[in-house]
Amino acid sequence: MKYKAITAILTSTLLLSGCIIHVGAQSADVELNEEMQLAATGITTLDIDTGAGSLNVVGLEGATEITVSAEIRTTKEKNYTLTLEQDGDRAILIADHASTSGFWNGDSPHINVKVTLPKNMNLIVDDGSGKISITDINGNLDIEDGSGSMDIARIQGALNVEDSSGSLSIEQISGDVYVDDGSGSLRVADIGGNVKVDDGSGEMVILHVVGEVTINDGSGSITVNDAGGLTITGDGSGGLNVSGVKGSFNIDS
Repeated sequence: MKYKAITAILTSTLLLSGCIIHVGAQSADVELNEEMQLAATGITTLDIDTGAGSLNVVGLEGATEITVSAEIRTTKEKNYTLTLEQDGDRAILIADHASTSGFWNGDSPHINVKVTLPKNMNLIVDDGSGKISITDINGNLDIEDGSGSMDIARIQGALNVEDSSGSLSIEQISGDVYVDDGSGSLRVADIGGNVKVDDGSGEMVILHVVGEVTINDGSGSITVNDAGGLTITGDGSGGLNVSGVKGSFNIDS
């Protein structure tokens, strides 16, 4: 009876204090830093495959190698993959932890990655979650992202983005832009080619596009200013503000 009374008192105290205890919770309390380099001779494309964690990629004029700096939060088993290898005319970067599911005491496992590379290189990114920043690439850029905000700027090529959720900012792209966006705000500005957007929900702002703008939108307000032409093939709900369209303007919703 005595032990039952003590247990009851402890349980009541924890509940009243707002404490939550996850039985069997894991700890990612190991912090590591790693760096890698790869000569860029003969490489035309960098293929990046990342899981949880931020990703920052910058193209540098005159760079002769790909450099990777990683901040790793992991478990004592160090069950993660971090590799940078050449395969023909491609470089392949993998930064991923084996498992980030379940309950965690503190931060869950993740790898924050910073990459520099020669500007004249194509880039392919397959990312799980976390903030992404990509700038100053003189090639084509192809991104598939799970969740997290994304900032893309100064790309001298075409841009293709498939994004599930999170805010998205795209600026100063010389080629065509295609965006397939699930949810979150979207801003597209200063585009030298055409822009096509398939959007689920969230505010959309498109400014200063030399070519045609084509929008298929689920919900959320749309603002388009200064475009070569505009076609809206679907607009579920939300306000529409259009100005400065130089060519044809068609709405089929």
